[in-house]
Amino acid sequence: MQPNSRESQIARKFCGASRPWNASRPWKMIKLFSILIALLSVTIASGCKPTQKSTEIPSAEVSNVEQAKPAVLITVSISPESRVKATAEELAMELDQGVWKDFFVEIENAAGITAPLIIESEQILQSDDDSSRERWLQFELKPNVALTGLRNEIRSLRLKSRDSGIRTAILNFNAGQGTQDLGFRSDVLVTFKVHEK
Repeated sequence: MQPNSRESQIARKFCGASRPWNASRPWKMIKLFSILIALLSVTIASGCKPTQKSTEIPSAEVSNVEQAKPAVLITVSISPESRVKATAEELAMELDQGVWKDFFVEIENAAGITAPLIIESEQILQSDDDSSRERWLQFELKPNVALTGLRNEIRSLRLKSRDSGIRTAILNFNAGQGTQDLGFRSDVLVTFKVHEK
């Protein structure tokens, strides 16, 4: 090929005037691009994705977090007619004598009422000096304010036992006069194993 030929001028334009013309160079470039396209196609077809750092929490840590959360002790359902029904969850209920323990109360408020949720029981201590053998339980409901009217709410129920051993209480849930269930379903029986301190 002559240095001043048209092909030589085109080669200088694309490859640089300082480099000698190599007729096989374009074919090598085409072959290289073909290989790259083939590799890219295989990668896409195989569903290959960039490696990402796993954000999953180890099962042991998940277990510890779940154990730290208060358990749901009682579910309170308020019907559209404002009748209150309470049911206790099936779980191992244990307390340590003289130590507060937190539980959850789930509230399903189909009536949308905004009255305070009231808990009554004959087993609740009347004062710190109460020596009655029938009364042994202290409780705190938080937040101790009126219901919001939302369909679902959760309240924290803190319990503490003065005595050790197997202790049983009947808790009555209502939202004011006339809201107790007619079949005494607003009463719930709870039994605790209280460990001596």
